[in-house]
Amino acid sequence: MYIIIAGGGIAGSTLASALAERKHDVVVIDLDNERCEAIYADSGVVTVNGNSTDINTLKAAGIEKADIAIGAMYSDTANLTFSILAKSFNVKRVMVKMRDPSYAQVYKAAGISSVCNMIELFRNKIIMELENPNIRIISNLEDRDTQLIMIKFPGADPDKGITIMELAKKDIFSDNCVFAGIYQKKIQKIIMPRGKDKVYPDDKLFIVAHKARVKAISNYIDKISNTKEHRS
Repeated sequence: MYIIIAGGGIAGSTLASALAERKHDVVVIDLDNERCEAIYADSGVVTVNGNSTDINTLKAAGIEKADIAIGAMYSDTANLTFSILAKSFNVKRVMVKMRDPSYAQVYKAAGISSVCNMIELFRNKIIMELENPNIRIISNLEDRDTQLIMIKFPGADPDKGITIMELAKKDIFSDNCVFAGIYQKKIQKIIMPRGKDKVYPDDKLFIVAHKARVKAISNYIDKISNTKEHRS
Protein backbone atom coordinates (compact mmCIF):
# COMPACT_ATOMS: atom_id res chain seq x y z
CA MET A 1 0.00 0.00 0.00
CA TYR A 2 1.03 3.60 -0.58
CA ILE A 3 0.98 5.37 2.79
CA ILE A 4 1.58 9.02 3.61
CA ILE A 5 2.43 9.99 7.18
CA ALA A 6 2.14 13.62 8.23
CA GLY A 7 4.68 14.27 10.97
CA GLY A 8 8.16 12.81 11.37
CA GLY A 9 8.41 12.91 15.14
CA ILE A 10 8.89 9.83 17.31
CA ALA A 11 5.41 8.45 16.55
CA GLY A 12 5.53 9.16 12.83
CA SER A 13 9.11 8.03 12.22
CA THR A 14 8.83 4.75 14.17
CA LEU A 15 5.55 3.96 12.44
CA ALA A 16 7.08 4.74 9.05
CA SER A 17 10.02 2.44 9.74
CA ALA A 18 7.76 -0.41 10.84
CA LEU A 19 5.52 -0.04 7.78
CA ALA A 20 8.51 0.10 5.44
CA GLU A 21 9.85 -3.15 6.96
CA ARG A 22 6.49 -4.69 6.02
CA LYS A 23 7.12 -3.70 2.40
CA HIS A 24 4.66 -0.80 2.21
CA ASP A 25 5.52 2.28 0.16
CA VAL A 26 5.81 5.03 2.77
CA VAL A 27 6.31 8.79 2.49
CA VAL A 28 6.79 11.02 5.54
CA ILE A 29 6.09 14.76 5.41
CA ASP A 30 7.76 17.04 7.95
CA LEU A 31 8.66 20.73 8.24
CA ASP A 32 12.09 20.00 9.70
CA ASN A 33 14.59 19.27 6.92
CA GLU A 34 17.15 17.74 9.31
CA ARG A 35 14.49 15.39 10.65
CA CYS A 36 13.57 14.36 7.11
CA GLU A 37 17.21 13.58 6.34
CA ALA A 38 17.56 11.59 9.56
CA ILE A 39 14.47 9.49 8.77
CA TYR A 40 15.78 8.69 5.30
CA ALA A 41 19.26 7.86 6.65
CA ASP A 42 17.91 5.63 9.44
CA SER A 43 15.20 3.70 7.59
CA GLY A 44 15.38 4.55 3.90
CA VAL A 45 11.84 5.95 4.03
CA VAL A 46 11.17 8.66 1.44
CA THR A 47 10.54 12.08 2.99
CA VAL A 48 9.12 15.36 1.78
CA ASN A 49 10.25 18.52 3.53
CA GLY A 50 7.19 20.74 3.76
CA ASN A 51 3.89 21.60 5.41
CA SER A 52 1.44 18.69 5.63
CA THR A 53 -1.48 21.10 5.47
CA ASP A 54 -0.32 22.59 2.16
CA ILE A 55 -1.96 21.15 -0.96
CA ASN A 56 1.17 21.45 -3.09
CA THR A 57 3.21 19.58 -0.48
CA LEU A 58 0.61 16.83 -0.37
CA LYS A 59 0.68 16.53 -4.15
CA ALA A 60 4.48 16.30 -4.06
CA ALA A 61 4.14 13.44 -1.55
CA GLY A 62 1.74 11.62 -3.89
CA ILE A 63 -1.54 12.18 -2.07
CA GLU A 64 -3.48 11.55 -5.28
CA LYS A 65 -2.40 7.91 -5.32
CA ALA A 66 -2.31 7.28 -1.57
CA ASP A 67 -4.21 4.32 -0.12
CA ILE A 68 -3.83 5.53 3.47
CA ALA A 69 -3.09 8.92 5.05
CA ILE A 70 -2.00 9.11 8.69
CA GLY A 71 -1.90 12.28 10.77
CA ALA A 72 0.89 11.88 13.35
CA MET A 73 1.69 15.51 14.12
CA TYR A 74 1.75 17.01 17.61
CA SER A 75 -1.10 19.44 16.94
CA ASP A 76 -4.68 18.17 16.65
CA THR A 77 -5.50 21.23 14.57
CA ALA A 78 -2.81 20.29 12.06
CA ASN A 79 -3.88 16.63 12.03
CA LEU A 80 -7.50 17.65 11.48
CA THR A 81 -6.60 19.94 8.57
CA PHE A 82 -4.40 17.25 7.02
CA SER A 83 -7.19 14.69 7.41
CA ILE A 84 -9.79 16.88 5.72
CA LEU A 85 -7.42 17.62 2.83
CA ALA A 86 -6.61 13.90 2.46
CA LYS A 87 -10.31 13.07 2.29
CA SER A 88 -10.77 15.75 -0.37
CA PHE A 89 -8.29 13.75 -2.51
CA ASN A 90 -10.45 10.65 -1.96
CA VAL A 91 -7.84 8.79 0.10
CA LYS A 92 -9.53 5.51 1.04
CA ARG A 93 -8.48 5.44 4.69
CA VAL A 94 -7.54 8.39 6.88
CA MET A 95 -6.18 7.79 10.39
CA VAL A 96 -5.02 10.24 13.06
CA LYS A 97 -3.24 10.46 16.39
CA MET A 98 -5.37 12.55 18.77
CA ARG A 99 -3.86 14.24 21.83
CA ASP A 100 -6.80 16.34 23.03
CA PRO A 101 -10.01 14.32 23.61
CA SER A 102 -12.11 17.44 23.00
CA TYR A 103 -11.34 16.96 19.29
CA ALA A 104 -13.11 13.58 19.19
CA GLN A 105 -16.44 14.99 18.01
CA VAL A 106 -14.73 17.25 15.50
CA TYR A 107 -12.91 14.31 13.94
CA LYS A 108 -16.18 12.39 13.86
CA ALA A 109 -17.98 15.28 12.18
CA ALA A 110 -15.19 15.41 9.58
CA GLY A 111 -15.74 11.74 8.82
CA ILE A 112 -12.49 10.51 10.40
CA SER A 113 -13.37 7.22 12.06
CA SER A 114 -9.87 5.82 12.78
CA VAL A 115 -8.72 7.97 15.72
CA CYS A 116 -6.01 6.91 18.18
CA ASN A 117 -6.83 8.66 21.46
CA MET A 118 -3.41 8.94 23.15
CA ILE A 119 -4.75 10.15 26.50
CA GLU A 120 -7.33 7.37 26.68
CA LEU A 121 -4.75 4.73 25.75
CA PHE A 122 -2.35 5.99 28.44
CA ARG A 123 -5.07 6.23 31.09
CA ASN A 124 -6.57 2.82 30.35
CA LYS A 125 -3.18 1.09 30.27
CA ILE A 126 -2.12 2.54 33.65
CA ILE A 127 -5.43 1.74 35.33
CA MET A 128 -5.51 -1.76 33.87
CA GLU A 129 -1.98 -2.61 35.00
CA LEU A 130 -2.57 -1.15 38.45
CA GLU A 131 -5.87 -2.95 39.01
CA ASN A 132 -5.30 -6.11 36.95
CA PRO A 133 -1.59 -6.99 37.06
CA ASN A 134 -2.24 -10.50 35.71
CA ILE A 135 -3.64 -9.24 32.40
CA ARG A 136 -2.26 -7.42 29.41
CA ILE A 137 -4.64 -5.71 27.00
CA ILE A 138 -3.53 -6.33 23.42
CA SER A 139 -6.18 -4.13 21.81
CA ASN A 140 -9.64 -2.66 22.13
CA LEU A 141 -11.88 -4.01 19.40
CA GLU A 142 -14.08 -1.83 17.23
CA ASP A 143 -16.98 -1.42 19.64
CA ARG A 144 -14.54 -0.51 22.47
CA ASP A 145 -16.55 -2.71 24.87
CA THR A 146 -14.69 -5.81 23.74
CA GLN A 147 -10.99 -6.40 24.34
CA LEU A 148 -8.33 -8.86 23.23
CA ILE A 149 -6.38 -9.70 26.36
CA MET A 150 -3.44 -11.93 27.19
CA ILE A 151 -2.86 -13.77 30.45
CA LYS A 152 0.24 -15.67 31.50
CA PHE A 153 -1.09 -18.87 32.98
CA PRO A 154 0.28 -19.43 36.50
CA GLY A 155 1.71 -22.54 38.09
CA ALA A 156 4.90 -24.22 39.24
CA ASP A 157 4.76 -27.64 37.57
CA PRO A 158 5.30 -27.30 33.78
CA ASP A 159 3.67 -30.71 33.15
CA LYS A 160 0.37 -29.88 34.86
CA GLY A 161 -2.19 -28.11 32.72
CA ILE A 162 -5.92 -27.61 32.23
CA THR A 163 -7.92 -28.18 29.06
CA ILE A 164 -9.78 -25.45 27.24
CA MET A 165 -12.93 -27.51 27.74
CA GLU A 166 -12.44 -27.42 31.50
CA LEU A 167 -11.79 -23.69 31.49
CA ALA A 168 -14.85 -23.02 29.35
CA LYS A 169 -17.08 -24.73 31.93
CA LYS A 170 -16.06 -22.27 34.63
CA ASP A 171 -18.55 -19.47 35.24
CA ILE A 172 -15.94 -16.78 34.69
CA PHE A 173 -15.41 -17.87 31.06
CA SER A 174 -18.94 -19.06 30.24
CA ASP A 175 -20.34 -15.74 28.97
CA ASN A 176 -19.00 -12.93 26.74
CA CYS A 177 -15.65 -14.71 26.44
CA VAL A 178 -13.87 -16.56 23.61
CA PHE A 179 -10.50 -18.34 23.73
CA ALA A 180 -8.63 -17.02 20.69
CA GLY A 181 -5.20 -18.63 20.97
CA ILE A 182 -2.53 -20.23 23.13
CA TYR A 183 1.16 -19.49 22.94
CA GLN A 184 2.65 -22.76 24.15
CA LYS A 185 6.02 -22.06 25.72
CA LYS A 186 7.24 -25.64 25.37
CA ILE A 187 6.97 -25.68 21.56
CA GLN A 188 7.16 -21.88 21.10
CA LYS A 189 4.11 -21.78 18.84
CA ILE A 190 0.70 -20.16 18.83
CA ILE A 191 -2.16 -22.61 18.33
CA MET A 192 -5.88 -22.12 17.76
CA PRO A 193 -7.33 -23.81 20.84
CA ARG A 194 -9.71 -26.76 20.70
CA GLY A 195 -11.53 -28.29 23.63
CA LYS A 196 -8.92 -30.92 24.45
CA ASP A 197 -5.91 -28.61 24.09
CA LYS A 198 -4.23 -27.80 27.39
CA VAL A 199 -2.90 -24.59 28.86
CA TYR A 200 0.25 -25.14 30.90
CA PRO A 201 2.04 -22.90 33.42
CA ASP A 202 3.82 -20.01 31.68
CA ASP A 203 1.76 -20.47 28.49
CA LYS A 204 0.09 -17.29 27.24
CA LEU A 205 -3.65 -17.48 26.75
CA PHE A 206 -5.32 -14.99 24.39
CA ILE A 207 -8.95 -14.20 25.17
CA VAL A 208 -11.58 -11.99 23.54
CA ALA A 209 -13.82 -10.75 26.34
CA HIS A 210 -16.25 -8.01 27.24
CA LYS A 211 -14.38 -5.39 29.24
CA ALA A 212 -16.75 -5.93 32.18
CA ARG A 213 -15.30 -9.46 32.52
CA VAL A 214 -11.64 -8.43 32.62
CA LYS A 215 -11.49 -7.65 36.34
CA ALA A 216 -13.15 -10.96 37.21
CA ILE A 217 -10.73 -12.87 34.95
CA SER A 218 -7.81 -11.13 36.65
CA ASN A 219 -9.18 -12.12 40.06
CA TYR A 220 -9.56 -15.72 38.89
CA ILE A 221 -5.95 -15.89 37.69
CA ASP A 222 -4.82 -14.41 41.01
CA LYS A 223 -6.89 -16.99 42.86
CA ILE A 224 -5.46 -20.00 41.03
CA SER A 225 -1.97 -18.58 41.43
CA ASN A 226 -2.47 -18.91 45.17
CA THR A 227 -4.60 -22.07 45.39
CA LYS A 228 -3.02 -23.96 42.44
CA GLU A 229 -6.56 -24.95 41.42
CA HIS A 230 -5.36 -25.59 37.86
CA ARG A 231 -3.46 -28.68 39.03
CA SER A 232 -6.62 -30.58 39.84
